[in-house]
Amino acid sequence: MRLFSVRALSALAVTTMLAGAPVFAHAADTPAPVSKGGEQAEAGVKAATLTDTDLSGYVGSINPIEVGGLLNYCTQGNYVDYDDGFKVLQSYNQKTNAVPDGQEGNMFYARGTAGQLQANGKTYSIATSSIPVRQKTCAAVLARAKAAL
Repeated sequence: MRLFSVRALSALAVTTMLAGAPVFAHAADTPAPVSKGGEQAEAGVKAATLTDTDLSGYVGSINPIEVGGLLNYCTQGNYVDYDDGFKVLQSYNQKTNAVPDGQEGNMFYARGTAGQLQANGKTYSIATSSIPVRQKTCAAVLARAKAAL
């Protein structure tokens, strides 16, 4: 009887996980709420829309560690040449100590890795920008990182 109960509970657990799978899959397909160009969305509702706001001009004024995070985003997303971008990223992170050993991390680096930059008191997302804007912004990020080396 006890063996049957363990098997029944195991089967119930698997059934419950499988029943929830479509919900998780649907949640993964739903875009994350973001604001357009760093502005507050109307009535607290945020919609994922692509923007053509050129963010490359802000790259010169952001935190150097945020540049490292953005370069990580740009390299992983193939918005810059991977081989060139990854070599610069490694050297830049080492020079700026953006990812120090034995620490939890840095919020500036995390923000950049998420495809966001903070300038003029606002947070902008290149992840919600059009592809040409992402490429232009990432080219500016790569150029700034190279200039710092």
